[in-house]
Amino acid sequence: MLKTTVVPKNCGCLTYIYTMQFSKPSFMILLGSVFVLPFIAYKLIWIIEAEHTTGTMCFMGKTLNGQFSSEYPVIKFSSTGNDTVFFNGAEGVMLTPGEQVPVLYYKNDLPGARVASFQGLWVDTIIYASIPLVLLLIIFFHPGIIPPKTIVVIGKKPFIQLLNDEEQQHKGLFDPNG
Repeated sequence: MLKTTVVPKNCGCLTYIYTMQFSKPSFMILLGSVFVLPFIAYKLIWIIEAEHTTGTMCFMGKTLNGQFSSEYPVIKFSSTGNDTVFFNGAEGVMLTPGEQVPVLYYKNDLPGARVASFQGLWVDTIIYASIPLVLLLIIFFHPGIIPPKTIVVIGKKPFIQLLNDEEQQHKGLFDPNG
């Protein structure tokens, strides 16, 4: 909700201060939109604008990182018909050599190609987006960070202000009906 407050100044003129007031759930949805949706929007735009082709699984690659190892399919495709591009598929996807798979790629980033499957396209995005999402859920459910029935006011100074019931009554923001 956008609220306008008129503040008289010493010079006799009036200053208008615009603030936005949110309930705790509304504020958390706003933060989620700011910190989580960009990951999803970026991936959707990437998928929509990518070139589509078919690739062939060549063999299973293996990487050793200290005590850990990972296996991934190595896939080849052609972007122009005259070239061969190899890239590593998503870890843990089991394909058989010679299997045809749909591939998405950008002409200016051929090694960044992806297998057009849920795991090939979305797992990294889900992992990246879950980090701020988990932090927002902790903030939402922990009663000591933003207490229940708190109104969040976004304005000039301070930029974000949390008002409890007593402060809401003092500032005229309290609604006794709900």
